[in-house]
Amino acid sequence: MKIVKYIGNTIVLIAVLIFVVIAGISFFSAPDSSGLFGYKGYTVVSGSMEPKISVGDFIIVEIEPYDAIETGDVVTFEYDTEIVTHRVIDKAEEGLVTKGDANNIQDQGFVAEESYIGIQKLLIPYFGYVITFLQKPIAFALVVALMGVYLIYLYLHPTKEEETKE
Repeated sequence: MKIVKYIGNTIVLIAVLIFVVIAGISFFSAPDSSGLFGYKGYTVVSGSMEPKISVGDFIIVEIEPYDAIETGDVVTFEYDTEIVTHRVIDKAEEGLVTKGDANNIQDQGFVAEESYIGIQKLLIPYFGYVITFLQKPIAFALVVALMGVYLIYLYLHPTKEEETKE
């Protein structure tokens, strides 16, 4: 029984740490913010990068210098107050030429340094759905209630001295 409780507590701790890190990255992901330790996170809402990046995926973007971008990199940028993540297909004097993998034509205009956010470094499939769900008030209340029930359970069923010595 002690092993099961230890494994359960370890899984809960890891899950909480992952959620805290992702929540911190998401919180500091506004286009004009500096991110969290140089990273920003975004939920994918369109299929323009299918099949590599799908709707509902969560991407972690590293803020790297504009000059470090190479053809083939997947970059995130701001376009008409929207956050877009597309592949760089060419570099021109005017800026970066980008295109979604699922799109037939390249993006209109160029990505200038002022609108560039960062380069996609990590993809967590389907995790964007979880982030979107947790942003709803009812989901937040549910998570707080579940944590409260867990704390009450721990209070009512403390670990016995004999179990901890085994």
